[in-house]
Amino acid sequence: MTRKQALAKLIEKVEAGDATNDGSMFRAFGDKWTICFDAFHGSLDAALALHEAVLPGWGYVDLLRRGSRHTAHIAVDVFELTLTGVADTPARAWLLAIIKALHAEKADQ
Repeated sequence: MTRKQALAKLIEKVEAGDATNDGSMFRAFGDKWTICFDAFHGSLDAALALHEAVLPGWGYVDLLRRGSRHTAHIAVDVFELTLTGVADTPARAWLLAIIKALHAEKADQ
C-alpha cells in the first residue's frame, strides 16, 4: 500500500469515528502517532501540535460549529488550496483536514 493509499484509508476511518484503542491506525505518522490519537479524542492542543509539525507553512483558517458538527478549514496560499474536515469535535475536524492536506500533497508513492 502506498502512503497516499494509507492516508485515504485513514481519512475514511477518522470520518467514521473508527479508532482503535491503542492508536495503531495512526502509526503512519511515526513518532507523532500519539499526537494524532490525542487529536482524534478531542485535544485541540494535539491538533495544533500536529498541524505545526506536519504542515509547516500552512495556515489554519477557522473552526466552525453548525449544530453538532464542527468544521475545520486549513489553507496554504502557495497552492491556493483549502481542505476541510467535518467531525463531531473541533479537534477531530482539524485532524481530518490535516490528513486530507497531506493526502493532497503526496504523490502516489
